[in-house]
Amino acid sequence: MDDKRWKDLRESGFRILFVGLFSLVIAFIIYSRLTTPSSTPLPIESQRLTGLAYAMLAITAASMAAMVYGAYTIFRSEQMRSAGSNSLVSYITGAFANRKYWKIMAVAAIGYGIFFGFLSQILVYRADVSFTEKGIKVPSIDLIPCCAVPGYMPMLTLYFTDHFLILIIPINVILAAVVSLLVGFNVALSVFTYSLRKSLKASTSIAGGVGATCGLFVGCPTCAGSILSALLGAGVAGAGTSASVLAPFQTLFIAASIPALVIAPFLIARSVRSVSNRNVT
Repeated sequence: MDDKRWKDLRESGFRILFVGLFSLVIAFIIYSRLTTPSSTPLPIESQRLTGLAYAMLAITAASMAAMVYGAYTIFRSEQMRSAGSNSLVSYITGAFANRKYWKIMAVAAIGYGIFFGFLSQILVYRADVSFTEKGIKVPSIDLIPCCAVPGYMPMLTLYFTDHFLILIIPINVILAAVVSLLVGFNVALSVFTYSLRKSLKASTSIAGGVGATCGLFVGCPTCAGSILSALLGAGVAGAGTSASVLAPFQTLFIAASIPALVIAPFLIARSVRSVSNRNVT
């Protein structure tokens, strides 16, 4: 019964995850084809374009929620399956048997998400710019329904105050959510590892220190990009120029960090397993 239960749970999780992902990809492709200008007029009337854009944003939010829930369901199934075993997955999922680490993950993910938002210009605060002086009503919403490659439209700008706005570009928000959740997961697992080492009075090796340093760049890809742009620049002006040169590659850089964030928990789990086995023997 237990075996059937975790299998059913895992299959359900994969179905929800793939339905969310498939819906998102298909919606992006269809929306792009409907709104891409050509020699002929747009396939839909301009007055209907705004409604379609808001529908696309709603589909994006719903698909993201489905993918997160699907991934969580798969995680729960693996937690049931690997309980009591000595596999790497059991050490990863076992850490979250304690609700404390779910809370740590949530706080770390939200904190990193806010940091990521300001650094990647999803959240924009400009004390030196007055939106009202530029003729923008505050608060207000500005929607750009087209036209760009799939994933970059529709673009929604929310003006909350005279100096603060939120810029929603679907692909950037998706990457921000994925990376923030993975960073939160790695932070919670790292805290668990530290607590375990401390309770077992295990020493930290040089390799562990190097791993922690590398973790800065894995766990904070935007930090790595900022440090890199600062290193390339010669002074403040040079750093600004370097940052502008690197800006078009930011999405690619963040996306490339996702595999590292996925692999990191397995490396941490291997360290935990070696420490645990050493103390058992």
